[in-house]
Amino acid sequence: MKLKDIMAKAVAEGIKADPRPKKEIDRLLKSAAERYKGLKGVEKEIFDLHTLESPYADSRIIWGDPSADVSEVWAGIDVDTSELLMIKKITEKSRSKPVVIAHHPLGRAYTNFYEVMDMQSDVLQDLGVAAGVSDNLTRERKHEVARKVAPMNHMKARDAARILDIPVMNIHTPADNHVKKYLDGVVAKEKPGKLEDLIDLLLDVSEYRISARNGIAPQILTGNRKNRCGKIFVDMTGGTENDAGVLEKLVAAGVSTVVAMHMSEKHYEAAKKANLNVVIAGHMASDNIGLNLILDKIFGPKVKINEFSGFTRVKRDGK
Repeated sequence: MKLKDIMAKAVAEGIKADPRPKKEIDRLLKSAAERYKGLKGVEKEIFDLHTLESPYADSRIIWGDPSADVSEVWAGIDVDTSELLMIKKITEKSRSKPVVIAHHPLGRAYTNFYEVMDMQSDVLQDLGVAAGVSDNLTRERKHEVARKVAPMNHMKARDAARILDIPVMNIHTPADNHVKKYLDGVVAKEKPGKLEDLIDLLLDVSEYRISARNGIAPQILTGNRKNRCGKIFVDMTGGTENDAGVLEKLVAAGVSTVVAMHMSEKHYEAAKKANLNVVIAGHMASDNIGLNLILDKIFGPKVKINEFSGFTRVKRDGK
């Protein structure tokens, strides 16, 4: 399988699982093409060509020839120089052609990963938050994240991959779309009545149970076990946390419970103030679900996936 085929499949499956309508994604891709067509000189030279094919700035080939064939897959949540050295050591005497698939953005995928945050406004509007409110809050938070990310050493791991000559790619939002869609389906089917029922439901999912055995179980962050769930919002995709002010707007729109991967102290205080139930499913466990689901789509159940960096392979047969 070629690198470009793996990435194309990840993007295609990410779009299928995207909470936004397909016509909105088509509009974004068309807008990018029109913008590129109108550019000249240096502006055209530095344009991100990835946006012509994908609505996910945070998921792409980081290093390697897109046409290169690969025969061995290593998948992990976070990838850094030390782990690339480890994989190089393990595979250097074999005839395999490894590719490293990370979940979290690195290299070019990290520089402006916050561009995917715009999708959060669409999701909020579907929940009943006014368009002007969701757009403004998301835009402000996006600018805040952009300022925080700008000084980082984005290309450190990319350069290690280049020197070691190890193809690396990452799949972030397409995988996160899958965990949201999966949990939305579980919640809709089982209809948990109280927060304790919701916790039990999460613990029926393999990745959350594995995480619980390792000491990180789903937990109620705000609210009581006997609190009724009411309307549940599964908040699992869109790059990173939105503005804390979104939480009170969700309550105003009728949401009673948020299921999230994680939550900052600022957001925790805002949730308490808004009397919003919050269940933290777990960051790494949720990322495991999304990555497992999309790897199933890309490679099928028969391809061996080497696990590392906090990733545990769980296969699903779709039954």
